[in-house]
Amino acid sequence: MNQTISAAVRAAGLLGLLAGATLAGPAPASAASGTAWTPTNEAYALSASGRLTLDPVGEASYSGGSPVVLPNADAAGLLGTGIITDRAGATSAAASIPSPAVTLPRQVLLRATAISSSCQFSSGTRRVTGTTRITAGRIIRPGQPAIRLAASPAPNTRIVLPGVAVILLNRQFTGPRGTLTVMALRIRMLRGHQKLLLATTLCAAASLAPPPALSGAALRLTLGGLGLAVLGGIGYQLSRRRRITAPAGP
Repeated sequence: MNQTISAAVRAAGLLGLLAGATLAGPAPASAASGTAWTPTNEAYALSASGRLTLDPVGEASYSGGSPVVLPNADAAGLLGTGIITDRAGATSAAASIPSPAVTLPRQVLLRATAISSSCQFSSGTRRVTGTTRITAGRIIRPGQPAIRLAASPAPNTRIVLPGVAVILLNRQFTGPRGTLTVMALRIRMLRGHQKLLLATTLCAAASLAPPPALSGAALRLTLGGLGLAVLGGIGYQLSRRRRITAPAGP
């Protein structure tokens, strides 16, 4: 009898190991390979190309450090700002520039109290969306009325200043694997091929949420099936023991 119970216990132990493997599920590919994927979410205040070339200034990234705060993002003769703040998280990014002042050709000036861009991944829709905010933005032209900038411009709003610049408000475009880039201002000057990108954010179309756990009902059903299997194994062992020890007939 003790041998029968031991065999049943061994069977239960084996089923328990199988249950653990079933409940745990397959390991994520990143865990199996020993590497963890992280989104490329990032934000930066300024970049430039042309007569003045600047790599991203004040760059914050989810994998590399956030937030990033700098006293300014000034570019001599082109741009002045207040204290900039850039942030990047697991599902979002934001770049904020207070008091931007851009000097354009022909003594044209672009001013604002603040500009910002942001992007956000939604786990519900599994899409990335972006926004731009411009506070008290205006373009000042000598001898002409000022052009007011929309506080929440539609994506890729275009303003053409003949002989001066082409300005895109809330510049947005989608990259590989659904990543979204948002620029509060993209300025292309028509003299000198100078470009300025202000308050840029980028978000990846990815979720870091862990896989859903088994519900209580599913867990009870799984464990119930294992219990029946264990009891069946014990019954089989007892029946087999009786057949072996029963006396032979006449």
